[in-house]
Amino acid sequence: MSDYKTDDEKVEDLKTWWKENGTSVMAGIALAIGGLFGWQYWQDYQANTATAASALYAKVDKASATSMDQAKTDIQTLQNDYASTPYAAIASLKAAQQYAEKGEYEPAAAALRWVIDNSKEDDYKHLASVRLTRVLLSMKKVDEALTLTNQTYPAAYQALIDELKGDIYVAQNKPTEARAAYDKAMSDAAGNASDVIKLKRDNLGTGT
Repeated sequence: MSDYKTDDEKVEDLKTWWKENGTSVMAGIALAIGGLFGWQYWQDYQANTATAASALYAKVDKASATSMDQAKTDIQTLQNDYASTPYAAIASLKAAQQYAEKGEYEPAAAALRWVIDNSKEDDYKHLASVRLTRVLLSMKKVDEALTLTNQTYPAAYQALIDELKGDIYVAQNKPTEARAAYDKAMSDAAGNASDVIKLKRDNLGTGT
């Protein structure tokens, strides 16, 4: 009988343990299952979002080839509903380029500022900052443009930033500073880019 009694005691111990811990065990199982399905849902959501954003960007790309007016609504939708995707930043950069080429600098600047403020990718932010510097220079907002060049950029951008500084100093009628900026840009640039900077530098003379 003692063996049966031992088994009974084990059963009672198990019942007691389950009474004390069963709720937390079931909760843990539920969380694990929920986490699995939640992760799958998140993966599906991400994939669906990327697909929708890609399709919308394709419309923007096609429309912008003929008229930015046709693309405006889709760009705004990308910015409002798909800001976390790279397509929103790429579409905004494309819009800014189209506007700038037509001399429409205000909407170009607005599109570039959106990228700087909202893009999740540093590369897009840096590119937008460089392009915004050019746009501001075209708008005669030289002080604001110079401020942008004083931000921290990756080494790959350094020659371009120094060249822009030279352009800004020329606009401010500061030839000495412009020559120094162009000299620094030439030391970092390569190929044809360096030739273009040298031409700008030579146009300033020796300064003596």
